[in-house]
Amino acid sequence: MTKLIRADIIRVFRSKTLRLMMLLFAGLIVLESLIVSGEEAKGQFSSIIFGMGAVLLPMFVSIGICLVISSEFNNGGIRNKMTVGHKRESIYGSWLVCSCVVTLAMIVVLVAASFASAFVFGIDMSDVKADALIINLLIMAACDLGFTAVIVLFCTLFTGTKSVAVAFIYNETTMMIFALLGETFKENDEVYKFVCRFFVQAQTKFYTTTEISDSPWLTALCGLSLGVLATVAGIVSFKHKDLK
Repeated sequence: MTKLIRADIIRVFRSKTLRLMMLLFAGLIVLESLIVSGEEAKGQFSSIIFGMGAVLLPMFVSIGICLVISSEFNNGGIRNKMTVGHKRESIYGSWLVCSCVVTLAMIVVLVAASFASAFVFGIDMSDVKADALIINLLIMAACDLGFTAVIVLFCTLFTGTKSVAVAFIYNETTMMIFALLGETFKENDEVYKFVCRFFVQAQTKFYTTTEISDSPWLTALCGLSLGVLATVAGIVSFKHKDLK
């Protein structure tokens, strides 16, 4: 399986589409930084790095992953892997690992572009606390990885370009639902806060660069638990999927 993962990672990062997605993502971060650079209020850097990480990053990750995996359904890559002896569980596991690597790479782009833009445009970072920034980034990354596992599940349930549409609808619908629920329950409802811990799109207001989020490791556990459930469902689905 190690050789399969290595081959898939090399193929994924050779993809012009993925590199274009990363470049576009970085460009939007720079654009957002330019827009808020003229504001005098504190907290702009926090809104950039965590706003982009909880809203735009999942969208770019989902589109990139869906395009990469759907290409294997379209060009016969899956059948070629099975012909040389790879089991379906190994193929799915390789997809999941590669997708998580893509997500981590996007997070690196997020952090690098956010800091670079802040320095270039003179965005105030005097209120940034290193411990809050690092811990909140780690928690957000865990939730992004859980989200990634859900997207890989969609790629097996809805093959081809349909997976891109389904992933986009899922991402946007999740944000809209929690935005509406947030207006109803605010942030002091414990049930609402607990449900939000499973979905990174619902956590845009939970992360700042000045204060560690409430119960951070519970949030990480919830986000990763969603990913585990999606992985189990994805493997079962893929094992029974007709590839003819």
